[in-house]
Amino acid sequence: MMKQALFFLFFFSFLIAFSQDSTLVKVEAPKIAAKLFLGKTYQVEDVQIKFSDVLSDSRCPEDVTCIWAGEAIVLIEILKDNQVIEQKNLTFQPGKKMDEKLLTLFTSETSTITALGILPNLNSRKKIKIEAYYLLLEIANKE
Repeated sequence: MMKQALFFLFFFSFLIAFSQDSTLVKVEAPKIAAKLFLGKTYQVEDVQIKFSDVLSDSRCPEDVTCIWAGEAIVLIEILKDNQVIEQKNLTFQPGKKMDEKLLTLFTSETSTITALGILPNLNSRKKIKIEAYYLLLEIANKE
């Protein structure tokens, strides 16, 4: 009985002594995913990000095996006071790591908006309507 009591005392002392100090844990700022449909805008601060056009989409359909994965090229417009201040052609290549700087659409002291990809995926049996296209955006708030 005494051995068990000493064991539990030692065990709980060990847990308390080596438990993690939660004040040292760095919490990452929250990230939000948003859909931006073709022709629509996303407002951030005093800027609008508009998904203007799908210039080309030669991605390999998801139900087909292809030698080349293909790519999708889209036109993004950055507007301020309803005036285009910048146009960007973004190229998405499935399975290829893209440069985050090229996919960053907006950055400020408080947030960053990055394009993650274009959806829906192509399918050889079903034609995608142009209005079904959307960009997946990541909105990261800075601390």
